[in-house]
This record gives sequence, structure tokens and C-alpha cells, in this order.
Amino acid sequence: MNYEDITYTGTKNPVFDYPKHVGRLQLFFNSTVCHICRLVPSIRMKNALYRMIGVKVGKNVVIAAYTIIDPFFPELITIEDNVIIGVGSTILAHEYSQEKLRKGKVLVKKRALIGADCLIRCGVTIGKHAVVSAKSFVNKDVPDYAVAGGVPAKVIKTTRKEKH
Repeated sequence: MNYEDITYTGTKNPVFDYPKHVGRLQLFFNSTVCHICRLVPSIRMKNALYRMIGVKVGKNVVIAAYTIIDPFFPELITIEDNVIIGVGSTILAHEYSQEKLRKGKVLVKKRALIGADCLIRCGVTIGKHAVVSAKSFVNKDVPDYAVAGGVPAKVIKTTRKEKH
């Protein structure tokens, strides 16, 4: 996993200090774009909008409806070519606790498939040709050519490496 922990030393809930990490206007803009993308049926338009806020989106990527992409740090998310992300999945590049902000890059490699309603945690890499089954919570890297699923997700099997 690839993430950075920023310790919180204030007296309030650390989420109240989000403007120190991402500006209010930037977060408003990113959140608005992400909300629009949840509903836009056009794949090309959706991918262009995500690129506009800093998500690195490869060729032939399909991000299904109602998917949530982290509006705080979209620039930390890379989705390579020919990836499919299922309906209602969430990809986070940050998380808050009472003591810290954790942020980390998320990489979804070529030809990966993320099933419906999955949660991908910050700092995680989904390998090439990997499959994540629906309703999974991915808190650790998924290797290339692996099938993973569950809460938390575990590797179920590996598939034969095919040349594409």
C-alpha cells in the first residue's frame, strides 16, 4: 500500500480543517463534477470530466453510473486502459480519522474489472486483468490476474495469464 499519514494536532474534528489540504472552491468544483458524472450516461463525456479534475483516465474506460470518485484528491487516482468499474462503486484517495488524514494513490491497472458496489481504499493498486467481485471492500493490493472478493477482499484465485 502506498499512502501518507498526516497527523492531526487540532482540537476539533480533523475534517473541519479540510481547507488546509484542499481549498473550499476546489472541493466544491470537484464535488460538483463528480456528482454530475454519477448521472451522465455518456462514457466519453464522463471520462473527459474526470480528467478535467485531475483523475488520470486511460482509453476505453467505462465508469458506470452512481460511481463515486474521491473529490478531495482526484489527482491521486489513475485508471488505466480498458478498465470497467461497476455501478455504485467508490474509489477513495483519502480517509479521515480522529487523529489523522491518510491520503494515497490509487492505481487501477489495464483491463481490470471492479464489480458493482465495491469500495476501494486509498493507497491500493488493482493489478492488470484483476477482477474484484461485487460488494467487496479492497483495503490491500490485488495482484495482476487475480480474482478477489469479500469484506475485506481476499484473493480467491488467479487466472491464466493470457496475452492481450
